[in-house]
Amino acid sequence: MYKTSKKSKKPQEISFKRVQSYMIWMIERYGDYSAKSLLQKANVLFKDDSQFNQMALDYLIEHEIIDDARYAKRLTASFASKNLGANKIKEKLYLKGFQSSTINDCINELETTEDDYFEKALMSKIRKFGEEPISDVKLKQKALRHLTSTKGFSYAIANKAISYVTDE
Repeated sequence: MYKTSKKSKKPQEISFKRVQSYMIWMIERYGDYSAKSLLQKANVLFKDDSQFNQMALDYLIEHEIIDDARYAKRLTASFASKNLGANKIKEKLYLKGFQSSTINDCINELETTEDDYFEKALMSKIRKFGEEPISDVKLKQKALRHLTSTKGFSYAIANKAISYVTDE
């Protein structure tokens, strides 16, 4: 029906410009990346000759196309709005490939106090387990596990939220 071309496509030559344009295309297409994750993606695609990957990444960082601090601050604000504790935010940022100094700076810039974290933990507890204080041992352990590991609150805040009695 249709004639297919029997020409064999030779692989394109890997150059600095090609790696750079691939990285820019990834950012334009899918949004921001951390420098580490973008370098990993380039290393996968250009595994035969990866000599230009770091140079292209350095170029993008130098021209502020990639800025880990800016991206981490935006992610931190997003995670904080989802009622997550500081530990869970740190974990998610670490998985994105940010350095620990960048992560600590972002966490320190959050304008949240113990009371704010308590309110978030209390909201999560009420949403999942109801308003009454939990007295059953197994349910209390389940709630503590949920608030500490899933939501990332400290043990003290989670325990306080679980045993909180509303004043009516």
